[in-house]
Amino acid sequence: MDYKQAGVDISALNKVKKRISRAVKETFTDNVVTEYGHFGGGFRLEGYKKPVLVSSTDSVGTKVKVAQAAGTYGTVGADIVNHSVNDIACTGARPLYFLDYIAFSKLDSSKVADIVVGVARACKKEGIALIGGETAQLPGVYKKGDFDLVGTIVGALEEGTMVDGRDIRSGNVAVGLRSSGLHTNGYSLARKVLLDKKDAPGLDALVPGTKKTVARALLAVHKSYLNQIEAVRHVLKGAAHITGGGFTDNISRLLPDNVDCIIDKKTWKPLPIFSYIQKLSGIPDEEAYRVFNMGIGMILFVQAKDAERVVKVTRGKIIGGVERGSGKVYLR
Repeated sequence: MDYKQAGVDISALNKVKKRISRAVKETFTDNVVTEYGHFGGGFRLEGYKKPVLVSSTDSVGTKVKVAQAAGTYGTVGADIVNHSVNDIACTGARPLYFLDYIAFSKLDSSKVADIVVGVARACKKEGIALIGGETAQLPGVYKKGDFDLVGTIVGALEEGTMVDGRDIRSGNVAVGLRSSGLHTNGYSLARKVLLDKKDAPGLDALVPGTKKTVARALLAVHKSYLNQIEAVRHVLKGAAHITGGGFTDNISRLLPDNVDCIIDKKTWKPLPIFSYIQKLSGIPDEEAYRVFNMGIGMILFVQAKDAERVVKVTRGKIIGGVERGSGKVYLR
């Protein structure tokens, strides 16, 4: 028995690397100092007097199972980039470079290429260099057809300029930015209700009130808020990326312990996919707003005097505010 018979095809992996090389190289900026395929990715840090590096690692969760079921792989590549971009953009950092990790039970060159090209295109769009990554074949770890996707992003900002919520004060306003869908969280529940149950509607069913299939709604690409955040960064007091944990957990990470955040649920209408999931699952609002973003993917905290301009520039909506309290989040 050889390595290939054991489930790991090195030759196929090398072919994939050649196939994706062009897409990866197209993301390289002038600051990339290593060649494609080197043992480590090198990046020259320029333009900062006292740089602070900001990094984040995350995955797209069980959204990969929806991609697998639908046979669509490129979109999750963009998902992991945009999710990561948003996480560090919340601090005011400018994303610089990205690394991905893809693991399959058995290598499928076409699927891997689709994912990496999706990653590369999203990186290029945001001006981020894809300087490294890993593609692993792990027979025995993943079931047949299963895969996982993880990304690491690094950005930078000037020391003393980080946006971390410490300046949030009573009287500040919460501006919500619309999401494109579930983004990258809540899929374990969504899959159970929409795909896995005996009477589940399935991928090809239309989401009520729309012309979108369940597949299209679930695979909508995680929106990047980088441009919107950078446009108003100078007036930001805090920014919360609404991912796992929904509104309460993510907003509370920012709040000083002497204020509360009040979110008014009546200020926007949840996307139809969320209403559909709630209808089929029967979960109450309290849980829905802790599991899903419900149509708001990012919340920006600004002074009241800046709110109107921020809404106009970001195309956002005032969805709440800040008052004296004890670091709690309330949805009303």
